[in-house]
Amino acid sequence: MESTDESLKKQFQLLQEQQQKKLLRRKQRKEEREKSAMSAVSASSTAFGIDDNLNLKLSEPPKINNNYLSEELVDLLNNQIRELKDENGRAYRLLSERDFEIRNLKKKWEEEKAAMAAAGGPVTNETAGLKIVELSKKVRELTAELESEKTKSKQLSKKCHDFQQQLSNITTETRTMTNSSTSLRSIQLDEKPEGEIDVKGLQEKLKQTESKLLDFKNQCSSLKQELNKAQKALQDEVGDNVSVQTCLNGSSNWRGRAQQILALHKRVEELKSQLESQKVSGEGDIDDLTGDSTSARRKTAIDKQREQQRKTEKERKEAQEKQTAEMKALEEENSSLKQKLDASKTRNKVLSNEMKANKQQLQTLLQKGQHDDELIEALMKQQTQLRQMLDDATRAQHEVMNKNQEKLTEMAAKTQHDNNIVEQLKKIVQEKEGKVKHLEQEIHQLKLNHLHKTQMEGVDSLFYPRPIRQQPSGIPVRQQSTLSSRPSTAGNDVVELEFTVDSATPTPQSRLSERPPSGKSTSVGESQGAGDLSWVPPSRKSNSRPPSGLNNADRQQLVDLQHQCQEHVTSAKVAEVEREKLMELVQVLQSRLDEANKKYNDCQNELIQQRRKNVQLEKQSGKAKLDGKGAGGMSARKKSTAKSSLSASVTSMPTSNEEEQLTTVTSVEELQINLEIQRDENEALKAALQSTLKAKEEDLKMYNTMIEETKKVFLQALRQYKQNVVGT
Repeated sequence: MESTDESLKKQFQLLQEQQQKKLLRRKQRKEEREKSAMSAVSASSTAFGIDDNLNLKLSEPPKINNNYLSEELVDLLNNQIRELKDENGRAYRLLSERDFEIRNLKKKWEEEKAAMAAAGGPVTNETAGLKIVELSKKVRELTAELESEKTKSKQLSKKCHDFQQQLSNITTETRTMTNSSTSLRSIQLDEKPEGEIDVKGLQEKLKQTESKLLDFKNQCSSLKQELNKAQKALQDEVGDNVSVQTCLNGSSNWRGRAQQILALHKRVEELKSQLESQKVSGEGDIDDLTGDSTSARRKTAIDKQREQQRKTEKERKEAQEKQTAEMKALEEENSSLKQKLDASKTRNKVLSNEMKANKQQLQTLLQKGQHDDELIEALMKQQTQLRQMLDDATRAQHEVMNKNQEKLTEMAAKTQHDNNIVEQLKKIVQEKEGKVKHLEQEIHQLKLNHLHKTQMEGVDSLFYPRPIRQQPSGIPVRQQSTLSSRPSTAGNDVVELEFTVDSATPTPQSRLSERPPSGKSTSVGESQGAGDLSWVPPSRKSNSRPPSGLNNADRQQLVDLQHQCQEHVTSAKVAEVEREKLMELVQVLQSRLDEANKKYNDCQNELIQQRRKNVQLEKQSGKAKLDGKGAGGMSARKKSTAKSSLSASVTSMPTSNEEEQLTTVTSVEELQINLEIQRDENEALKAALQSTLKAKEEDLKMYNTMIEETKKVFLQALRQYKQNVVGT
């Protein structure tokens, strides 16, 4: 045992090392695959310049922890122990049934014994002795066989106990050895067939020994009955207080009652003949004595003889009376014995008929027991199949539950991610709106300042007219003051600002000569310049002042502010476009959220339905177990009757066939149902994939439209800017 244990431990260690190497290789391959997949995903996601990684994953199967794989072996060993317990329970039931049958047979045997004791037949000493010797030999042989069978049964029970201890030791070892799954499975595959072969062989041996024990018990009961009959016959013939050993040894001088009766009959006949001869001789002697009356001595002798004869006659009469009384008693006894013999013969005939009927019943009961055993085996197989189906159904439901939970977690993560994106976009939009408002306020203030300055310059020009002094570029200096005297409107604000930009940026003479006059600003400036040239007061020629450096700095600031305003206006337009598109995205995401919530509610309803189905299946399995127990009880009850057992044994075969057909039909239906469930799941997964693909396509379209519209807005802003620059 120690060598085998060491070899097994070495094999375990080798298997564990191999499995660890395989696991490391698999991990490396998985890491390489994940890296390649991540690189491909990153390349595909950045194809359009947009991150397309929304972390959408299909439902993966639940990961199996290698630390808890020892529980599978524990469950398998527990199942084996349960099967052994069930077999022991069946054996105990069979033993109880056989004990009940033995008790019934003992009762019948005691009744037969009492009947034989009531009516005992004449048996000779020699035949009784021979029968006793034969019966004693048979009893010795049967006792020897019984002892051998007892020793065998003890050995088998010890083996069973050893196997149970080994199973318990294996369970304790497997709980400690939880390093790898495949090693444990290989141990199961190595140990399971050997244990099954040993258990099957032991079961066959047990069945053989039980059949032999039953045969020996039947033989013992028949031999005991014969022994009792022989003892009764000996007691009737020899006497009640005579032992069998004294008769066998031959030391006693006892004879049978029949021989005693014959001897007594002979003695009675001899005595009768003696009496008749004595009567005849007595009459002749009396005649002789009367004739010879001479001598007194003869008279006295005759008297003496007569007295003696009288005494003898009296004695003979008493003996005859006694013998006649004994004869009458013997005749009465003989008649009673004959009646008892007739009664015993009839009783023996009845008992023989009953024995034949009992033997037939025993045969039918044995057949019925075999059929019941087959039916029990079929029911146990059906029960195991139902348990397997239940386990498969529960596993499938657990897998579905895990998948649904994973989907729900993914959907919740997506919703959270979308909500975070929406919140961030809202914050960005709010910030941009605040910037736009601030810029609008600044622009409004600048416009007010500019109007105030223009008004002040117009007033100065009215009271203090200045001569027009042309610059080297050919543009009049007082062009801005004359133009600023016009009343400003809401629609012409932008035009005045553009004019200030054009006047503030001096251009060379070549560009002015090449560019044709365009816009309202040039026409107004020309007309104003013509008016100025037509009338120049002489008193103010000396008071004409050149433009100061402060006005030039203000103009440069105005130009910078106008550039900033244009940039902010373009960014505001872009922000409005982005805001609109983001609002559309928010609506799309909200619709997706609603769909996800609907799916979540549907999944919860399906879970409730699946739990109800589980409860119904558990109830059906409990009913099946109760039906199996009821079938075993009914078979035990049916064994008590003989005629009904015959009919039941005849009809049990088709019912078992029908039950097998029903089990096959139910298994086929369950498999079809499982196939339909799997198809539905596949269709649901396909629909989910299609919906995710559609959502991705919609997202791509939305992003593309956003990018195109933002490009258009920026291009429009650039064109306006270029036009403004070219105009200046």
